[in-house]
Amino acid sequence: MKTPFTIPAFCALLAAAHVAAQTTPDSLAITFFTRAENGGTRFTAQCPPLVQIAGAPKAFYAYYWEFGDGDFSFEENPVHNYANGGQYDALFAAVAHYDDNKKPPKPTKKGVLADAGGGENRLPLSDVFRKPEQGIALKTHTEPAAGEDLVCIISYRNNGAFTTDGRLYLFFNERKFPTTHFQFLEARTPFGEKDDAIYSQAGPPLIFDWSALAEGYAGAGDAANQFFIPAPPTAEELLKTARQSYRAEQVWRFTQLRPGEKRNLFVTLQGTANMLKDTSAFIHLQGLFTPFDPAVPPEEYTLEIEIVSSHDPNLIAVSDSRVNYRHLGKQKLDYQVRFQNNGEGPATTVELTISLPKGLSIGKMRPLEWYPECPICADPPQPGSCLDTATTKDSLVFTFRNIYLPGSHQEGVADYDSTKGFVRYRIETRKDMPKRAFSSQASIVFDKNKPVRTNFSKTRFKPGISPGLKAGYAFPPDSAGNGYMFLGASLSPYKSWRLYPQLELLTGVKGAADIPETSHADTFTYMPVPGQNLVVDSIVQVLQTGSRGFVSFEIPLLLRKNFTRFFGAGIGAGARIILHNGEDVLQVNRSLRRRRIDPPVVVGTEILPGLTETVNYRKTETLFSVFADLTLGSVRVGPNIGLRAGGYFQEDFHPFVQVSVEWKF
Repeated sequence: MKTPFTIPAFCALLAAAHVAAQTTPDSLAITFFTRAENGGTRFTAQCPPLVQIAGAPKAFYAYYWEFGDGDFSFEENPVHNYANGGQYDALFAAVAHYDDNKKPPKPTKKGVLADAGGGENRLPLSDVFRKPEQGIALKTHTEPAAGEDLVCIISYRNNGAFTTDGRLYLFFNERKFPTTHFQFLEARTPFGEKDDAIYSQAGPPLIFDWSALAEGYAGAGDAANQFFIPAPPTAEELLKTARQSYRAEQVWRFTQLRPGEKRNLFVTLQGTANMLKDTSAFIHLQGLFTPFDPAVPPEEYTLEIEIVSSHDPNLIAVSDSRVNYRHLGKQKLDYQVRFQNNGEGPATTVELTISLPKGLSIGKMRPLEWYPECPICADPPQPGSCLDTATTKDSLVFTFRNIYLPGSHQEGVADYDSTKGFVRYRIETRKDMPKRAFSSQASIVFDKNKPVRTNFSKTRFKPGISPGLKAGYAFPPDSAGNGYMFLGASLSPYKSWRLYPQLELLTGVKGAADIPETSHADTFTYMPVPGQNLVVDSIVQVLQTGSRGFVSFEIPLLLRKNFTRFFGAGIGAGARIILHNGEDVLQVNRSLRRRRIDPPVVVGTEILPGLTETVNYRKTETLFSVFADLTLGSVRVGPNIGLRAGGYFQEDFHPFVQVSVEWKF
């Protein structure tokens, strides 16, 4: 008699706190197993009750099972046949759609004690390959969401003629996004794959015999002929490219992969809170298969997935949630609208109406791929299935005509993927697109039912920087000739459409110029002989000449607005440091004058030798200013002329005017 299958409940433990607020302890989720009639094991799950979102299609669960032996299923109640008896770690995950519960149940892993049996009914190992020649493929059990676990299935196989070992890589967290989307939680390796670092510590390094390889691995050659097989250059190139695109990677070593054999490796990633910033954006996971057999080329597979805020199978996503404004006119955006027929019967017509943001070139839209697969509708219409494409003033319309799309609640439909479809299209941005965030939404109509509206796909502009070069002339308004030249740079957001800050650094230079000549005289009187009617005057006359110049450094900070592409205005304040320099020339003339006191008569005059002295002039002062300015020309990018008026605070208010020419890049 065979030992019965046993497994503890595994929805209840993690979902109990979530369900308790809405259910009684008797209705806690329970997972259990029963034996199917053909000798296999039927897996059945009971999960928390669904809370229907008002106005949404009927809520339902999508299921995912791992059986612990490398096989998996997306059926609700699958039957699985184990080839060998023993203890297996099975994993179950359920994803609720249109469910209003705050926390979905987490994937749950429990042990299964299985007997060998039903081998004659055992189906081939499931995989996620899309083409028969693929060496590696990836698929996730659902779309990623912040805070939720995501299971990634990695299928790989040996398309060569000999048994081989090798490495398997998983890359995630793309560098083009500023946020980290995933944390690695665990890998489940039913075929004995080991973390590469663990494998290296477990035993001697793996070596190959080239002579044996040439003979079909028939036997071992001389030990002197054994050496490491270096990674093929193509593998190195693939690794280099992947590491340039992704910040995180996991590596496993697999062994003894026979010709034609396929295997599955399962990875659990956890979505981070930062993922919310990129909701409805395309992100990617990349797998890399590098067998050591040089006859089998390395292969990479990139899986495109959409970040979601809720598990709604009807959604729209965009390839780039952040775009560079400098590339307008060259920027190409890929949009994908996914839909699922949640009805109880098939749909024959599906119409997608997609709102088109201003600034996207509707004339340069082209569909890339779609499902159900069918040709573009001909004009005039022909019988058969086809995809009709149309445009209105502000929307795109895709209509699948004469198709058969099963309903997820249709009797006899177990494959949920068959109830889904999508349209992927590419559209370009126009050069005159405003620098504002933009979004699209799709309205989906199945036959003549009420429209189902998707989320909004949001795209924002990266905060591009626009440097500028500036030169001009500043002067007091009452003395235009007494000004100075300045040269500097500006920094502001690229092609701003709203209020924006601008920072400048201006260097002013005024060369040495003669200062007005000044003079003053001092007279000192004394009596050379006391008691005599005679005095002597000592006369000292100082004549001052010289030159003055300066170098100044000014930092203005403005708040500006471009009202049109050709006119802008702003206000601001600044600080200016002036380094004065120059020299003073002092010429001192001295003379003695004798005169009688009574009567007052000049007796004589004596000229004494003069004295000339040169003194360096240095002075530093700091001034603060306020001002307003106007710009005319290409005020966003390109050349423009500026007029700025304001004043410095230095005891009194000293007005100034600046005239400048600027080129913004």
